[in-house]
Amino acid sequence: MERPLVRYLIDTNIWIEATANVGPAVALLEKAAHAEWAGYSAITRLEAFGYPGLTPVEEQALSDVMGQYREVAVTSVVIVEAIKMRKSRKILIPDALIAATAVVMRSVLVTRNEEDFRGLVGVSIENPFR
Repeated sequence: MERPLVRYLIDTNIWIEATANVGPAVALLEKAAHAEWAGYSAITRLEAFGYPGLTPVEEQALSDVMGQYREVAVTSVVIVEAIKMRKSRKILIPDALIAATAVVMRSVLVTRNEEDFRGLVGVSIENPFR
């Protein structure tokens, strides 16, 4: 089976909802497993595993599912792209870094939080909940 020529950078909310077995998030990860490439920003790991109140069981579930995908480091190239984004409009630093990672990796940013990223040049968004 040939892999579809699509690349996905998966945002924090999708991982959390997938580990809670929420249908659209689970379906997206199944789709991503067959993509040309799929992964997440190191910032996403920080957000997900740094969530207050995360139980050991939830942490293990996140680790199990995220471990099947590639983590992308915050490199100088990502930071330069994030700086451009922050100069173009108000955006939180973690969101800018995640969006910049999607641009650098030439990936569709998969998120439920479309408003956080709307209007950023070069950022293509997919919301599996729509």
